[in-house]
Amino acid sequence: MTLLAIQRCIEVRQEIGWTEKRIVETSFDMKLFEDQITVKNDTFPLTSIFDISFRKKPDKGAFGFLYLHTSQGVRTFYIKEDPKQLVQAYQQLKAERPELR
Repeated sequence: MTLLAIQRCIEVRQEIGWTEKRIVETSFDMKLFEDQITVKNDTFPLTSIFDISFRKKPDKGAFGFLYLHTSQGVRTFYIKEDPKQLVQAYQQLKAERPELR
């Protein structure tokens, strides 16, 4: 399997201690391969993905949303970096392979 693109995603959760509330950010990678996308422990075959889209404000450090449109529904991921490389790599792969259209 050839790795075509990587997108850093963010997971945000709140932890409540005795005297404080903390917001904890952790990151993980979404990886696009020739036949699948992997996210943490999930694997999505490209044949089950209809589209990838995103919405991000141009503000530096602002959160955006990356949408993975699949046959199981839309999965939403938080992002801070522009995902154009991932989206373009997916669109090119989709254009080259008729079974993905």
